[in-house]
Amino acid sequence: MSSESTVAAIAPQEAVRRGIERASEFQSRGKLEEAALELEKSAAAARATPYEIEFLTRIQLGMMLADVYLALNRLDNARAFLLEETAFAERISQIMQATGTLNQKRQSMSGYLQIKDRATQVGLLGNPGPEINLNIWLSGDPLTLGDLRGQVVLLEFWATWCKPCQEMFPKLTALYEKESPNGLEIVAVTRHYLAYGGTPEAKNEELDLMRKMMREHGVNFRVAVAEDEKLQAIYGANGLPTVVLIDRKGIVRYAGPGGEDPVFEKSLSKFLAERD
Repeated sequence: MSSESTVAAIAPQEAVRRGIERASEFQSRGKLEEAALELEKSAAAARATPYEIEFLTRIQLGMMLADVYLALNRLDNARAFLLEETAFAERISQIMQATGTLNQKRQSMSGYLQIKDRATQVGLLGNPGPEINLNIWLSGDPLTLGDLRGQVVLLEFWATWCKPCQEMFPKLTALYEKESPNGLEIVAVTRHYLAYGGTPEAKNEELDLMRKMMREHGVNFRVAVAEDEKLQAIYGANGLPTVVLIDRKGIVRYAGPGGEDPVFEKSLSKFLAERD
């Protein structure tokens, strides 16, 4: 059997999966251009046979190619690709909400929100950070991003029920102690979840739960509570935790998971070192 007929015999799902694996190997070896080419071929194959590719595989492919584009400083490519993938994911989610099983509905909505959030985050890069305008501050005096111009701002979106968020608090506390003298300001933003749309009493109980968590983790930076989910949507922060890094001029330089992400660590060091 010829190599061409062998390739043709591979089902589209398997071909895309193998392409992702090869791209991942290229990435691990620092060969980003090769990774991008491999993922672009896989994306073309996925788009040619859209209903033969598992939805979550398509989401993985979209997220991965966008990150490779960003690593190659191809921001426009990342934005355009994510917008197209978000439109596709929205159509699939709508179909599943109308006709799918409960599991299909959940998976399609989760995948759609994941790719939509990433498109929003990438759309923020290089642009001024949207103002936060928060009314409830559990720690620190009320302020805006405008008030923080000249400092490096780290926004962290979190929730009391989010275990990775709890794990991040001690790291943020240590980071703030170390870097606040160098101009770092951290603002952790949450909102009502358990008491969303509930009574004032229920909201106060949830605020007490937030304060308890802050005490348990020795939080030493600002913490604020948004009125609803609008700010999360603006920053692409439905998935938690989400970290946004804003430079001293008010420009968004990073948006993503933060934590151990080497892109985040590199960006933080770079913009803290800038003094103008």
